[in-house]
Amino acid sequence: MIDAIIIADTGDDTFSASSSLRLKIGERMALIQNIRNLIENQGRIIEPIEGEHDSNWHDAPRLNGVLLFSYLQKSGHKVALIDSYYRERNTFIKLLRDNPKVIIISTTFIVNKRELRNLVDDIRSEAPGIQIVAGGPFVYSSFLLQQRSNDKDYDVVSPMNDFLFLSKDDNPDIDYFIISRSGLDVLSELLSRLKSGNRSTSDLPNLCTRHGTRYSFSDCRESGLRPSDLDIDWQNVPDSVFRSGVVNVQASVGCPFRCAFCNFVKDRKYMFVKPLEKLVLELKTISAKGIRYVRFVDDNLRLDMKSLNRFCSRLVKEELDLNWMSFVRASTLEKSDIDLIRRSGCIEAQMGVESADSTVLKNMCKAADPEMYSKTVPRLLDAGINCSCCFIVGFPGETRETFRRTLEFIKSIPDDHQEGIFTWSIYPFLLAPLSSIYEQENRTKYGLEGYMGKWRHHTMDSREAQRCIVEAYNEIQNSSPIYSGDNLDMMMRLSLQERRKFMKLRHELSKEFAANPLKEQDMQVIADRFSQVLGESRRENA
Repeated sequence: MIDAIIIADTGDDTFSASSSLRLKIGERMALIQNIRNLIENQGRIIEPIEGEHDSNWHDAPRLNGVLLFSYLQKSGHKVALIDSYYRERNTFIKLLRDNPKVIIISTTFIVNKRELRNLVDDIRSEAPGIQIVAGGPFVYSSFLLQQRSNDKDYDVVSPMNDFLFLSKDDNPDIDYFIISRSGLDVLSELLSRLKSGNRSTSDLPNLCTRHGTRYSFSDCRESGLRPSDLDIDWQNVPDSVFRSGVVNVQASVGCPFRCAFCNFVKDRKYMFVKPLEKLVLELKTISAKGIRYVRFVDDNLRLDMKSLNRFCSRLVKEELDLNWMSFVRASTLEKSDIDLIRRSGCIEAQMGVESADSTVLKNMCKAADPEMYSKTVPRLLDAGINCSCCFIVGFPGETRETFRRTLEFIKSIPDDHQEGIFTWSIYPFLLAPLSSIYEQENRTKYGLEGYMGKWRHHTMDSREAQRCIVEAYNEIQNSSPIYSGDNLDMMMRLSLQERRKFMKLRHELSKEFAANPLKEQDMQVIADRFSQVLGESRRENA
């Protein structure tokens, strides 16, 4: 018997605006494992697909679920973990036979009320009377928006259909909401009461309950996040966490920067670096489980250059044989020892470049400049570290001219003599609630109107931004968009030149077939063209 089932993610994918332009094989992204299957089966995809959901950054088990599992287990609760609900729905149904009292939904990766409601409706179809608790970033952001309801200058009307607590209509059938940045202690106490049959919660802080169409909020108190709360007992998490061959790890928490487009809830009180000895012990435990790929989910790995260099030196000393990637700011890397970072096992660095125009970067409050990126990205590639960069098109101040600067920057980066590979993802600007650009003061400053993906300002509108993205996608020839689901083992078995040829061909084909859906005869053409690139490698590894 178990007390609760944790759901970490729905499994629905969200991608950048350029994702719809990327090459697909039927309904599947043209990932290397799918391409190999297509070649082996003469132009058809036939399941099972070798390497599907294994050894790739995209399918690593979500850390929010692993953290909840470990915390609640250490608190004396018997819990089960569902990482990707729709993919693991049959497993979820089997777990219901163990009579759990509660379903816990983490909303870290849920982006709107509709997605949450669909998930809850599906759960209710299998377990109509079960108690459902939801918490996490989406719930807390919804609460913060609700708190702005009395501010006549703040637009809470547009988000009503997307966020909780703003409307009486179409709300998910959830019994309890945890209203907190962390809320681990409240969740544990609530679970203790519910599994004992005690539904008295009036004395619990940071809780919201639903009564028909009405919400009732308890006292909101400061719920301190202790660094120890984020400790994970990797020895006792489910074996399924290690099945994909990739694990997510957090080496630091928080971000000291205040980019104007970002709507992540930030507080310097919740910013800290995990002690080095504790982090190294985690990595040793993970490595002993057979893991070779680690993705650090930090906003900015280790927060600063000195801490990053110390961390990398220790990894080199420990000889853990781990390949890792992380999001790192260019300002952190600017004076870091790049060769040391590569020797420590770093195979990919992600950066939010956003724009190559200094005025747009200033408007974004990025605390960066194009020259910094122009120096840092090539240094990574020269050292053999792959670099994946994210860009935003359409932020206030963006014009055709500033967009062209960004496009020329992307086109200028790759060099065939570099050992690292450059990839990119291009997003349209989103006018997101809780970001500083959403405030009325900034709307007035830039003549900014709209909500989320539909907007306009003095120098551009959302339709023009989409046209810019398509233009960039078609014009870029010497580098590739990010395909985060590629099987890493398969990619690393290719030589550097084979990888370049494979990624270049994939991008060429995506543009070639962009206008028309792939037909059955096209599948064989694609298989034949990829076979010319992958054939030699397949023979060598046979």
